[in-house]
Amino acid sequence: MPVLLVVLLAAVLLLGWGAGPVLERFSSGTHPGTALGAWLGAVAGTFAAVTGAVLIALLWPPTPGHGFVEWLHGCLPHHRAAATVAAGALSVPLLCLCGRRLMRMVPRLRGTLRRRREHREMLHMVAHEDERHADVLLLDHPVPVAYCLPSRGRPIVVSTGARRRLTARQLSAVLEHERAHLRQRHHLVLLLLDAAHALLPWSPTVRRAGALVPLLLEMAADDAAARAAGRRTLADALRRVGSGPGFAGALAAADGGTLTKRLARLEGRAERPGRAGRPVAWALSVGAAVVPLLTTAAAVGRLVPPC
Repeated sequence: MPVLLVVLLAAVLLLGWGAGPVLERFSSGTHPGTALGAWLGAVAGTFAAVTGAVLIALLWPPTPGHGFVEWLHGCLPHHRAAATVAAGALSVPLLCLCGRRLMRMVPRLRGTLRRRREHREMLHMVAHEDERHADVLLLDHPVPVAYCLPSRGRPIVVSTGARRRLTARQLSAVLEHERAHLRQRHHLVLLLLDAAHALLPWSPTVRRAGALVPLLLEMAADDAAARAAGRRTLADALRRVGSGPGFAGALAAADGGTLTKRLARLEGRAERPGRAGRPVAWALSVGAAVVPLLTTAAAVGRLVPPC
């Protein structure tokens, strides 16, 4: 058991603290899908390692958690009462900390979903269906905006200002960008990152992921749109709708904070990623998530049987 705990604590340090700066440098010179996998693997591995360490702390004899398991197996008397009381006193702060983190995460997720629902209800009052595209709502407004709001029906919103500024090919590129967001479930990735930040706010890796992953999601959607319409067409379209505002709970086609980097990449002014390191990067990403998870499972498996 001590060896498994050391492995989990080492994973917390390596993934929760050390992986962030490495992945930040790695993300600038690789394919966005590979970089996304690396970030999500590091975040998932950090969460699994922290969960395993907490479970060991709560279930390792003679804590009340393990005492309860022992009681179920009829061996509770094997531990002294004083040791059980001391372990219980140490477990209470840990339980309170975990409960506080969960209490912060749930309202944040509910708030995000509520803002999306309210935004969708507002759109039903001010927007109308686009006869040319079955998945588009047309918003009568001069500001050029295009974004997607995950929902069952017509999840893409385009303003009349954007329609006037964009050619048919440019509009098609923008719509394909938004469809890529929806098809690849990028809104779920952002929800999971927000939950991870609420649970693990002390982790530099989680904080850096929250800052960099949205850009990678935009680049991944750019790649899908560029394959369908061409990089030059998409770049020209982003310039024309790049000044539009962002909306809470939505994934926008362009925003000022990331537009410059995306345009440089689309126009070949940024470093193009190579393919040689992608298998290694994916292997490391999977390992970062799987090793802490397997270690946690092994630790819990050793805790549950009777002593």
